[in-house]
Amino acid sequence: MKLTTRIIALGCIILLGSTPTFAQKKIKDIKYPKLNTVEIPSPTSVTLDNGMQIHLLEDHSLPLVNIRARLNCGSYLEPAEKVGLAAIAGDMLRTGGTENMTSDEIDARLEAIGASVESSIGTTSGSVSANALSEYSETIIEIMSDVLRRPVFDPDKIELAKTGSRSNISRRNDNPRSINTREFRKLLYGADSPYARHTEYATIESISREDLIEFHEAYIQPQGTQLSVWGDFKTDEMVALLTRHFGDWARGTTEIPPPPDVEYEYKSTINYAEKTDVNQSNIFLGHIGGKMGDPDYPATIVMNSILGGGFTSRLFGQVRTTEGLAYAVAGTYSFNFANPGMFYVFVSTKSGTTVQALESCMREIRRMQTDAPTDEELQRAKDGYLNSFVFNFDTKSEILTRMMTYNHYGFDSDYLQQTKEAVEKVTAEDVLDVAKRKLHPDNLQIMVTGNSADFDRPLSDLGRVNVIDITIPSPSEDEFMATDEELAMGMEMLAKATEACGGLSTFKKAQTIQRTAKLTIQTPGGAMALDMVVVSVIAKMTHQTLTFPMGTQVSVYNGQEGWTTMGGQTKMMATAEVEDMVRSQERHLIFLMQSSDEPTFKVAYRGTEELGARESIRLDFLTATGNQFKLYLDPETFRPSGMRYMAETQAGPAEIVETILTFTDAGGMKLPAKLHREGGPMTFDIEYTKTVVNASINEVDFQKPDTL
Repeated sequence: MKLTTRIIALGCIILLGSTPTFAQKKIKDIKYPKLNTVEIPSPTSVTLDNGMQIHLLEDHSLPLVNIRARLNCGSYLEPAEKVGLAAIAGDMLRTGGTENMTSDEIDARLEAIGASVESSIGTTSGSVSANALSEYSETIIEIMSDVLRRPVFDPDKIELAKTGSRSNISRRNDNPRSINTREFRKLLYGADSPYARHTEYATIESISREDLIEFHEAYIQPQGTQLSVWGDFKTDEMVALLTRHFGDWARGTTEIPPPPDVEYEYKSTINYAEKTDVNQSNIFLGHIGGKMGDPDYPATIVMNSILGGGFTSRLFGQVRTTEGLAYAVAGTYSFNFANPGMFYVFVSTKSGTTVQALESCMREIRRMQTDAPTDEELQRAKDGYLNSFVFNFDTKSEILTRMMTYNHYGFDSDYLQQTKEAVEKVTAEDVLDVAKRKLHPDNLQIMVTGNSADFDRPLSDLGRVNVIDITIPSPSEDEFMATDEELAMGMEMLAKATEACGGLSTFKKAQTIQRTAKLTIQTPGGAMALDMVVVSVIAKMTHQTLTFPMGTQVSVYNGQEGWTTMGGQTKMMATAEVEDMVRSQERHLIFLMQSSDEPTFKVAYRGTEELGARESIRLDFLTATGNQFKLYLDPETFRPSGMRYMAETQAGPAEIVETILTFTDAGGMKLPAKLHREGGPMTFDIEYTKTVVNASINEVDFQKPDTL
């Protein structure tokens, strides 16, 4: 027993004793073999008579075929007053139907064969992609050809796309990082630049079906389209198939202008966007970046990696690890093909270290111009690029997509290989030189989003601060475009709706209304039933009581301000909530109809549009406060069939769609009895069980509590 123990112990000593010998070899002393040469497949290229270029790469490893089209168009081509046009056009190539198939029919055909076709248009290019089993190659090529050449832009799908755009607008201030990115781009490119501008409610509203048709006819052309195909096919057979479906596509006649140049002035600015509901600051600081083809590109790749390209970068090591000032910190010096990229350092820090973190980042940018990289920094940065180089070729999609881009911008097909060879030759002196020329630490544009009340020091310690207004503008009266004929027809239709629901004189008599209802809310956790009682002084005041399983909530608007009481606690409504109550008063059907002879609003007839699978007359309203909404009428009875409007929800502003299912008689008026409401995070079904017109009002219910 003792002998065995000694032998085991001796073995452990030998093993332990051998460990230091192995550990003495440092990682930096390990010699790596030279990287293998990357074998790049060579696609076959063909140009059709109409100018369409086709690139093909056979790959028989799987029974699949993939297609991607690059379109020479982008949002830079859309008018400033119609920002969002290109994005909607790109989406609707696929979703808006074609001359031969509706969108639903395309969905069904693709679903039946497990295939997909998708489309989009970005800032400087568009894309249509498709994939399927190779046995269905002709099916997806036929659909793709139809999508590219013969879109019809179904009006119902247009409205659906607009709804999605409006929803995105309403949520664009939810994320501080998104705010910073958006506003920083404006600082670098200019607020009106196609590289920085963004959609507003007014620009989306101004987009018509005719605009989409004109955009397609002008800018989506065969001579501006490159098509890449890779997968399981024979090249000659695929060329014949593509020629059959695209060869007779007539050349376009519009000369497509290139993306505009950027005129940038290096300057130092400090900019701030207020967001009080956060405890962190999001910071961007930088200036304009570079364009592809710049001979400094290889050295800048290495410089960027040393400054901010990962866990071993100077920014990460100093700002996050050593000083402990950041949750996240990184730097990027980007190069684009069509326009200059951006140089920026991003840092996310707690509010109480905002200026400290900002100054630390500024010091690291300056240090790039004074402290040459160490041998270790240089080698690590170069290895990071070179060791990942092979991943530029790990899919046929990457190879062909890059080839189309190089081809469009006139770059050599081996430009990427040239860049790799240049990176291999970059020296520490090259990095220091490019940092001195490409970085401008005295002319940084700074963008901070956060809660200034919690900052460690005022931003003004660094210089004059520009406060950026990120308020989402509502459509103004100037943007409510309607002809005299549309306005006259709008009033005529509203008068018919008033008559169909009881007549003007009947509505004039209604001063107050009390409605009791059953409210069913569909939530992610399931359905929830509530009792609701709403007492309204028409177009003036509202008192609403909701009875939840856990208690009662009372919300009051007295014509000037609002408050909510629940669980024994009362708090004032936020400004946005009060404004929403005002808009709700202006949408009240009784108010609209009793004002139809002397309106305080504008109403325009917009033809017919589908709402809830019913074709309805659409009337657009603009109130004196700038509130805009849509009222829909049944074309046979002229009774209201529903509404569309923007409103505050638990997830922020969102478009609400209300569909009226049935009516009830109350005081001689036809009023909605059942409603279905969608929009925001929840869906509502409302059934009114009791209505009392001109019910007596308890004035105490509308008096502000003494505790507020």
